[in-house]
Amino acid sequence: MLTAIRRRLSIVTIAGLAPVLPLRSLHAQAGTAPPDSGSFAVLHAGDTVAVEWFARWPGELEGRLILRGASGERLNYHAVVRPDAGTPLVEVSAWRAADPDRAPPLERTRLIFRHDSVAIDQVRRTGLETRVLPTAPGALPYLNLSFALLEQATRRARAGAGDSLAVPFFNLGGGQTATGLVRRVGADSMTIRIGAVEFRLAVDAQGRIVGGAIPAQDVRVIRHPG
Repeated sequence: MLTAIRRRLSIVTIAGLAPVLPLRSLHAQAGTAPPDSGSFAVLHAGDTVAVEWFARWPGELEGRLILRGASGERLNYHAVVRPDAGTPLVEVSAWRAADPDRAPPLERTRLIFRHDSVAIDQVRRTGLETRVLPTAPGALPYLNLSFALLEQATRRARAGAGDSLAVPFFNLGGGQTATGLVRRVGADSMTIRIGAVEFRLAVDAQGRIVGGAIPAQDVRVIRHPG
């Protein structure tokens, strides 16, 4: 999997800022403005620890996530999005923070989600590796510190009828699948629990994440408009 990404589901505690998101979708190439775009700032103990830029079009989600610290990753991703919030295709490219902007990525990973498996093509500078890993039906990709991708779960829960929804997450940083529980808390809030990590999120009528926190880790999430 993405070896440049930390291999766990919990939040990391050091990261940094990023330049402008480089959009590469067909919509962007055609000059079509995204109907939904913006950024998430993740703060730990008051310090900014990650920034994510994202843009959504019908059927597509694209983003850039910057981390800095011991590993210092720079990640770009592109996902095909279905109306049910599923993501049948996800592509992620990873660089070290110190790599020049025009440097080839350390890794390019393409994941195709089928009913109960994920087909993975991973290109590193040393060659190509292809694998198929098991997962759960309806699994969503989990990329640590990406709240735009996490929002697929809140959008799916908002579209459902009940007050809670079990959502399987496929960890892009390690290949494991963990079931998260999404709960509605009133009209404008949801929680997501994945293992020992609980996200408390403010959401709008469409399930968009507009802010939130991970209280046990002193993490706060702020959404800025595009």
